[in-house]
Amino acid sequence: MKKLLLSAIVSLFASAVFASTINEDPNVALSKTTKELSQLLNKSYTEDTLEKEELVKVTFTVNELHQLVVLQVNSNSSEIQSYVKQALNYKKLSSNELTVGKDYVFEVKFKN
Repeated sequence: MKKLLLSAIVSLFASAVFASTINEDPNVALSKTTKELSQLLNKSYTEDTLEKEELVKVTFTVNELHQLVVLQVNSNSSEIQSYVKQALNYKKLSSNELTVGKDYVFEVKFKN
């Protein structure tokens, strides 16, 4: 009887966890936005200070004028931080895939 009760509790718990993950918003593919961000950052990075590849996480939002506002660049290199901010800050995207006021994160790989 204990095993039956225990298995019922486990199955209820497992189905509750499964149901809660189904209702979450799925990751939306932002293909147009990704392409535009790539074009904005595709300018050659002219600093020769990179000793190795660096993967940088960039956090940004979109303001009421539909401009990108860089909130954070996770890099120890001040050159990379300023490059990303100059390349993206207050640039308008032609795609309307992003929601105003919502924070977004993407990764950029800098190669030497």
